[in-house]
Amino acid sequence: MKKLLVLLLVLIMSAGFVFANGQEEAAADEKPVFHWKYAHMNAEANQSGQMAIWFCERLEELTDGGIQTKIYPNSQLGSMIEQLEMVATGTVQFHHDTWGNLGSLVDELQAFDTPYLAKSVEDYVKLNSPESPIFQEANEKFINQAGVRLLGSTYGGARCLTCNFPIYSPDDLKGVKIRAIPAPIYVTAVEGMGAIAVPVDWVDVPAALSTGVVEGQENPPSTMYAVRMQDMQKYMMDTKHIAAIGPMMVNEEAFQSLPADYQEAVLQAGRETAEKFTEQGIREEQEIIQKLIDEGMTFITAEDGLDVDAFKASVDKKVAENFPQYADFYAEVKEYLGY
Repeated sequence: MKKLLVLLLVLIMSAGFVFANGQEEAAADEKPVFHWKYAHMNAEANQSGQMAIWFCERLEELTDGGIQTKIYPNSQLGSMIEQLEMVATGTVQFHHDTWGNLGSLVDELQAFDTPYLAKSVEDYVKLNSPESPIFQEANEKFINQAGVRLLGSTYGGARCLTCNFPIYSPDDLKGVKIRAIPAPIYVTAVEGMGAIAVPVDWVDVPAALSTGVVEGQENPPSTMYAVRMQDMQKYMMDTKHIAAIGPMMVNEEAFQSLPADYQEAVLQAGRETAEKFTEQGIREEQEIIQKLIDEGMTFITAEDGLDVDAFKASVDKKVAENFPQYADFYAEVKEYLGY
């Protein structure tokens, strides 16, 4: 019996083990191996789902297998807010989300997802670039207040409204229940557009649409196409009220536990991923809209009578009422973008 216990002990010690931050014990002459997790809410076929896969593969390549990451898509580990809390506590190391949801950890970060914040895709990309002083300031706050580091942001298209009947102005949305991401800035956006905002987590949206809990929703075209929104909604309105910017992030304690060369690999993989998928998002946005049209959706634009100016004026008024504390941030953005 004693010999058996000794043998088991030797086997356990020789096999190594995983300890804090998912690090596998390594011999003195070997590089450490980290087994980490990446959780997100998107389908794997979605641009953001593909982004997560590419990032993890690139990171493993840059570290010669030193950081091996298991991905949990489709909200497998919980709701959007629950996943964000997991990365803040270190249960999950990597995650991507929306600026609006980041406001649950650091309130003012949701201001990045204010409707009609910038006037062009180029300006949204400039604002969310690691070179942007406004982005850098946000990153410092995120690290200091939430223990999470931003790695970059990707552009995934402009958010558009969908419904089963045509919408041309805020008046057409009176009494209409539209799904909103469960965060204050998104609820305000939907209310500002004239609708009744119904907070629903993304994973529950198809069921909410099919049961009538909501009558419409808003998302970028790539997200819609990945879940076949064209089978659930007949009309898509080209409101472009919010740019779908996806901040990527890593738990700061986990990041600091890495050797210096692994830290640089994480930062490099983040930069490369942001550049690659922002370029892809810009390039493919119109192609995906055309696919939605070809597969049955009616796309209503300003040329068809969509009153974008009325939506902007209505939303701006609601934002000013609900978020006066962000006035300095908005002024800083306008100055930086030259408005």
